This record gives sequence, structure tokens and C-alpha cells, in this order.
Amino acid sequence: MALKKFYLAAAAMAAIVTATPSEAQVRNPWNGMYVGLHGGYGWQDLKGTFNNATSLSALDLNGGIIGGQIGYNWQSDQFLLGLELDASTLANGGSTINIPAIPATLSGDMSHIASVRARLGWAINNWLLFGTIGWGYGEYKFTQNVPALAFQDRVRMHDNGLTYGGGIEWMPFYGVSLRAEYLRYDIGATRHIPPAFPGVLPGDRVGFDNIDVARAALNIKLSN
Repeated sequence: MALKKFYLAAAAMAAIVTATPSEAQVRNPWNGMYVGLHGGYGWQDLKGTFNNATSLSALDLNGGIIGGQIGYNWQSDQFLLGLELDASTLANGGSTINIPAIPATLSGDMSHIASVRARLGWAINNWLLFGTIGWGYGEYKFTQNVPALAFQDRVRMHDNGLTYGGGIEWMPFYGVSLRAEYLRYDIGATRHIPPAFPGVLPGDRVGFDNIDVARAALNIKLSN
């Protein structure tokens, strides 16, 4: 009985996705609300020094990112205006280096980045070329762990600023689209490392500067 219900539900979902779109939907297929998931690669590094010798640029935060987005498009013929909210985090959990002289470990991690952006596009049948610009936010963590002293503490850094980019989107069938895009988060922040951190010297700082992201996305329309 449960298996029968599962097959019926799957058939109903398939019918919704493959249903023949109305004339208005055919004319403006991108119009409406959508949600989706994305994954890709981000380029970003921490900067600064620790103990007046260790370069924190060794904390390489380049790596995979994952996240999601929600948005709404207004389409009139080929012209499209949209609004999108997205958020991402590092998929690999950051980077760690060892400081044998203390001894200690230093770690860097991107907690998350997010943005709210306008999209301006030009639709060509089931293809969409678009540019995007808006406001972005990012938060990073810098952590020191000294097992011999049972010490662990972190510095949090965050900033907001301009985010922009562009991409291309393809709708293989009505209601489902695939996207490739590039975004640059023009954000950055620097902080002094607190004197409570073992081994820290006056002038030691940690910071981050700009984030570049290339990603692919899958979107599902929720409304027309």
C-alpha cells in the first residue's frame, strides 16, 4: 500500500513538471518565484601575521562551496528583471596550519557569505543571459588551539559591500533551469589578534579581502 502511494506521488510530481505550459507561460517562461541549490568553487585567503613570523596567507581557504537561493523574476517579452537572495558556506571546513614553536594550531574558516542582488537579463527562448549587482555579506573565523594550555579562542570578522557578476541560464523544460555564474564579493575586514592568544605579538593582525565565486545552480519554479 505504501509503495503504491509512493508511485502515485511520484507520478503526480512528474505530471506537474511535465505538464503543458499555458500560452502566458510559453510567452514569459522565466516569470515567477523560484528556489534552488548551488555548488561551485570560491577563491579567498586570510591575510596577516602571527608571532611576527608566521604568514597567515598559508591558511588557504580556496575550495568548494555549497548553498541555496530564492528569487523572483519579472519577464516582459525578452526583458527580465529579478531579485535574488542567496547564501553559501565552505564545503571543506576551512584550513589549519601548525606553529611548532608554541606549539599550537591556527585555523581559518568562512562561516558564510550571502547577498541580495538585482538581476537584469535578456531571454532568448529557453536561454537567459544576465548581469547581477547588489549587496553582499561575509563572516570569517580565525581560531587558535593550544592543547598544552587547554586554550582555544577565536576572532570573528565580518563585512558587507558591493557584490556583482553575471551568467547564463538554460531551461531544458518548463519550470526547471540550470545556471552557470560568476560572482565577486567586494568585501574585506582586518582585526588585531587579541593579546590573550599565546605567542601573539603587538601588531599581529588577521583579515580577509574579496571573494570570487564560480558556481552552477539548479532552480525550480514555484509560481508563474
